[in-house]
Amino acid sequence: MHDREQTSAIRSKPRGQLKLLAIVAIVLGPILLAGLMAKLGVGIPDSQTNRSDLIEPAISVDDWQLDIEPVGYGAPWRLLVTSTGDCEATCMELVHEARQINVALGREAGRVEHVIALSTPATGALLERLEREYPRLQQANLVPDAYDSSLTAHPVEWREGAQLWLIDPLGRVVLHQAPDEPGKQLLDDLKHLLKVSKVG
Repeated sequence: MHDREQTSAIRSKPRGQLKLLAIVAIVLGPILLAGLMAKLGVGIPDSQTNRSDLIEPAISVDDWQLDIEPVGYGAPWRLLVTSTGDCEATCMELVHEARQINVALGREAGRVEHVIALSTPATGALLERLEREYPRLQQANLVPDAYDSSLTAHPVEWREGAQLWLIDPLGRVVLHQAPDEPGKQLLDDLKHLLKVSKVG
C-alpha cells in the first residue's frame, strides 16, 4: 500500500512540473517572441494608418508666417487651403472640399475651422463670393517666400497651385491632401485624430 502511494507521488511530480513549465511558456513565450521580432525586424507592419500625406519634416504656421489665432491647447483644428496665385477653379474646389469635410464631422465639427490663405489680395468679386457661399471661412495672408522655403524638403507639386492642409491646434501642419485625391481620405484621418487627440 505504501509502495503504491509512493509510486503515485513519483508519477504526479513530473506531471506537476510539466504543468508549471507549460504555464511559464504561455506567459513568457509571447514576450520573448515579440522581443525577437522587434530585434530582427521580422513580422512588424511598416504601413501607416494615415491615408493623406504626413508632413515630414515638420512645418508650422510660424514657418509660413500665417496670422492664425489662437494657437495652443484648446485651439481648433484647421483645414487650410493655400494658393500662391489667384484663387481659381481648383482653389475654390478645395475651399468647398474643406467645408464639406468640416460638415461631415457631425458633432465634432465645432472642433474644426476652415481657412483660406492667399498670397495675393482677393478681388472684390472673390471676397463677395467667399462671404456669400462660405460665411464661416476665415482668411489669412500667405507669404510666398516663407511658404516656398519651408517646402523645399517636400514634393515640388506641394508648392504649385492650390493645396489642402490639416493644421493641429498647436499650429503644426500635419497632413496634406492633393487636389486630385478624394477628400474622404483626409476626412477619415481627421476623424481618427479628433478621436485620439486631447489637444483641441
